[in-house]
This record gives sequence, C-alpha cells and structure tokens, in this order.
Amino acid sequence: MNILIIGAPLSGKGTQSKKIIEEFGIAHLSTGDILREEKTKGTDLGIQVAEFSEKGLLAPDELVSQVVEKFYHNNKARKGILYDGYPRSILQSHHLLKLVKDEGESIDLVIYLKVPETELMKRAIIRAEAEGRVDDKDTDVVLNRIKQFRVSTFSVIEYLKSEGIFILEVNGSLKPEEIYEGISPSIRNL
Repeated sequence: MNILIIGAPLSGKGTQSKKIIEEFGIAHLSTGDILREEKTKGTDLGIQVAEFSEKGLLAPDELVSQVVEKFYHNNKARKGILYDGYPRSILQSHHLLKLVKDEGESIDLVIYLKVPETELMKRAIIRAEAEGRVDDKDTDVVLNRIKQFRVSTFSVIEYLKSEGIFILEVNGSLKPEEIYEGISPSIRNL
C-alpha cells in the first residue's frame, strides 16, 4: 500500500499521518522531519537543506528524491508507506511513480488536505508558540512556504490525476477527528 498525503504547510498532514500509521501499521515518510533531522545532525545533506529552509524555500528535487528512494528501499517490505508531504513537484512525482512501478507497485491513494490560507496562518502562530518551531515564527517565511506549495502542488495533483491515481480531497479545516473519519474508509477499502 502506497499512500500520499498532500497539503500546505500547517494543513494537518502530521496529525492525520499519526492516526493513519497507528491504525494501519504502515511506515511513515515525512520528508520534512527527515530533512529537519539532517539539519540538526549537521550532515552534508542537512547543511544543504538549511540554506533553502532558512529562506522558506523547498529543498531541491534531487536531494529530496534521494531521501525518499533510500527510505522506500528500507521500508518496502512493510505493509505499506505513507508519504507525508511528498511529492511536491512534477519531477518528484515522476520519480516516485517510476520508483514504485519498477518494483511492481503503484500509488493507491492520494489524500489532499485543503485548508484556506487564513486558517494556515492562525495555525502557524499556534505551532510556533506550542512547539517552538522557528520556521513558523516569521510570517513572511510561512507565506512563502504556502505560496510555493500552491504553485507547485496544484500541478502535482493534476499530474497524478492524469496518471489515473485517485485523489481524495478533504476539508482540512474540520476537527482532526472529523478529518480522519473522512479519510479512514478510503484506506480500509484498499
């Protein structure tokens, strides 16, 4: 089972991902978490990523695709993988589809959490205070991340649709439990 969960920064991907992996026992690939961990460790990858994230920019496709490919090969024997926040570009989408296709697999479901920008900004303030996330404190950085998401991800969704992959659009402004009630039946039916 290969499932993608896509949404703007602060759309609730992490919250819904936790619920999905808990219920279905699949591996969780959060490119954001992995890249933040690499930055904290001060690895070569982390240093490269830091140069982009400090400006609110996404890491280059090549770097992110390397991380995803390594994770996929280390976890493909499990029940499945939930890709959290990946792919974010046509190039990444193409890479992922080729990767799973080469292994005789496919992308089974794409969950798209739709949240208005005003709600995302409110969430940034709350998360910055609650978790001390530096990347959420600067409004300009948050707005840039949301803008980048909107520009790149709409084309990703259209590309995945054109490849015949089902896109489950979910109102991400609802309470987390209500959102999950809208998601879980689709996964159970895979």
